[in-house]
Amino acid sequence: MENIQFVRGSCERFCPDGEAKMRIQKKLLNYFEYKDGQKHVPGVLVKEFTRSAADAKVPKAKDMRTELCLTRTVEYLLKDIFMDERKPYHFVYDFIFDRLRSVRREIVIQQYNPRQTICLIEPMIMFMAYSRYRLCEDPIDKFDPKICNQHLQECLNVVLCCYDELDEEAQSMNEKKPTIREAERRYFIEALYQIFNLGTPEALVRGLMLPIQVRENEIFKLAFSICLNYHQGNLYRVIKGLPKLPHIICAVAGAKLQTIRRRLLEIFTHAYNSKQLTVPTAYLLHLTLLEPKSLTEQCRHYNIAQTPDRKAVHFIKTEFKIDAETIKAHRETFIDQKLSRIYLPEVLLLKKLWI
Repeated sequence: MENIQFVRGSCERFCPDGEAKMRIQKKLLNYFEYKDGQKHVPGVLVKEFTRSAADAKVPKAKDMRTELCLTRTVEYLLKDIFMDERKPYHFVYDFIFDRLRSVRREIVIQQYNPRQTICLIEPMIMFMAYSRYRLCEDPIDKFDPKICNQHLQECLNVVLCCYDELDEEAQSMNEKKPTIREAERRYFIEALYQIFNLGTPEALVRGLMLPIQVRENEIFKLAFSICLNYHQGNLYRVIKGLPKLPHIICAVAGAKLQTIRRRLLEIFTHAYNSKQLTVPTAYLLHLTLLEPKSLTEQCRHYNIAQTPDRKAVHFIKTEFKIDAETIKAHRETFIDQKLSRIYLPEVLLLKKLWI
C-alpha cells in the first residue's frame, strides 16, 4: 500500500481539470477520449493511472474524485467504452484496465470503508475475469494473461478481506446487515474466487470457513464441489460440473480446461494402455468437452494415436509426450453460448447475475 496521507476527493468529473488541461495541451489523449473518434477534438476524458514517486506530495482534494464520481466512472467504462466496437477488444481492455487502476489507487488514498471498496472493486473483478477469457487466444504483445491474473487476484484478495471485516462487524447488534443484493453479489464473487484458484489449498480452506449462508448458496456449493473433486483427483466430476457454472465463472473455468484435459489424457494412457484395445472417440469427446477437430489436435500434440477413421483412440503410455507444453487456453463453444445470452455490461456491474 502506498504511503500517502488520507484525503477526501471533491472532483465530480471523470478527469480532474488539471490533468485534462495538461493532456489536451500535450496531445496525450487515448483514442477513446476523442469525440466520436475525431482527431484533435477532445471528448470524455477519464483520469489515467500514474505511479506516485517516493517523495510524492499529498494529492489535493480537487484532483481526487468523489465516491459518486468513481462509481459513475466505473459504470461509464463498463458500459459505454466496453461496448465500443470501433477498435479490437484488446484496445478496449487496455484503456479500461488502466483507468480502473486509477480508481483502485484512489480507493486506497481515500481509505474507503469495506462497503465502499466492495462496490467499486467487484465490477473490476468481473471485467478482468471476462477479459482473460475473451482475449485468451490473443498473442502476448496484445494481451498478457499473467498481468491480468495478477491484478484479478489482487482485487479478489481486497474484496475477500472486506467481506471478512464485515462479517466481524456483523457480530455487533448495531451493525447493518448486508442487503439481499449485496449477499448475492458476495456469493457470486466467492464462487468465482474458488474456480479462479482451482487446485490451491488456500481456496479450499477459505471455502470451509465461510459463514453458513455463503456455503449453502447453490452457485457457491457447485463451485466448491468442483474444487473439492479436483483436489481429490475426480476429474470426471470436475468436467461434468464446469458447464453448469454461470457465464463469467464458467469463463474463468475455461482457462483451466486445457490443464484438466491434459491430466485426463495422461491418466487414460495408463488406464487404457493396450496394443490392441481402443477407446471410442465419442466417449472422449463427451468426457473432455472437446469438438472432433480439437480432439485430433490434442492427440497430435501429445502423440496419442487415432485410428484411420478417427472413430477411436489408441492409448500407449510409453508414447505419451510428457515433455509437451500444455496447450494454450482457447475459446470454448459452450462458454461462448452462455456469454451470448447475457447483456455483458449488466452482468459486469453485477446488476443481474442469475441468468
